[in-house]
Amino acid sequence: MNDRALNIPVEQILEPRTLLRLVNRDSIEYMEMRDSLIANGFLNSISVRPAKQPDMYEIIDGLYRFTISREIGRKTIPCIIKEDVDDDKFLEMQLQANAQRPLTTPAEFANQMRKMLTRKPEMTFDELGHLIKKSPKWIGERLGLLKLNVDARKMVDRGEMPLSSAYMLAKIPKHLQAKYYDSARTLPAKQFNALAAGVIKTYTEAVKLGKMEAFWTTEFKPHPYLRSLRDVVSEIENKQAGHLIVVAENCKTAIDGLDMPTNSGTKIEVLSTSLICSVKLPNFQSDFQFLILIPV
Repeated sequence: MNDRALNIPVEQILEPRTLLRLVNRDSIEYMEMRDSLIANGFLNSISVRPAKQPDMYEIIDGLYRFTISREIGRKTIPCIIKEDVDDDKFLEMQLQANAQRPLTTPAEFANQMRKMLTRKPEMTFDELGHLIKKSPKWIGERLGLLKLNVDARKMVDRGEMPLSSAYMLAKIPKHLQAKYYDSARTLPAKQFNALAAGVIKTYTEAVKLGKMEAFWTTEFKPHPYLRSLRDVVSEIENKQAGHLIVVAENCKTAIDGLDMPTNSGTKIEVLSTSLICSVKLPNFQSDFQFLILIPV
């Protein structure tokens, strides 16, 4: 492949027909890149290919820099022109350029990989992994994110849900996923993975036995578990959960607090030196648990 370096007028450059990710002008990445281009100019050329229109070029890699150049009024952009790049090779080069960029969201990258595999159905995960320097397992997990509901994908892209939890949530049938959003976001990944595995197993068994109605009930069942020492210390120092429990149980006096175990919706289990409380709070889909240490 013969490459050419050329300063190309901005008006002769086109945005790519297939976008890996949209330009977010409010992101820190965009603003930092803008400041750098204003202060230092281009440190690296963008990659383009000849477009179908005469004397026009389509961006392969460098959409952010191109967008900033138009915004700040640059006349030309240093480019590397890639000749003989068909649409399949174009997608490959986009994936390669963005595979090492953590700011490309997981869902965006998964969607682009799916496009590549759709265009080349004979391509294996091993071959795609060699192309983008990723393992077949990594590719399979990322493609699994496309089974998530739209809301869940947004949570993953915003960093609100750990990827390992998102991988397991994606294995739960779509019509049941929303029920476990809060758990996927708040529980430790290891604990949520165990929860999701149980849901998947129960669902599979229900399908076999024809007992799907069990999955449409919303009965609240508290599930106590031991919080980490760091969480306990944080609660002692910052008192984040206690007032929520008191408000949820409508406690007015200290006696009301002592009577909480008899109120509906709350369960307090006494262990040797601690209390594990589980309560259903308003506007939360899952139960909320916390641990109280008892001085001895």
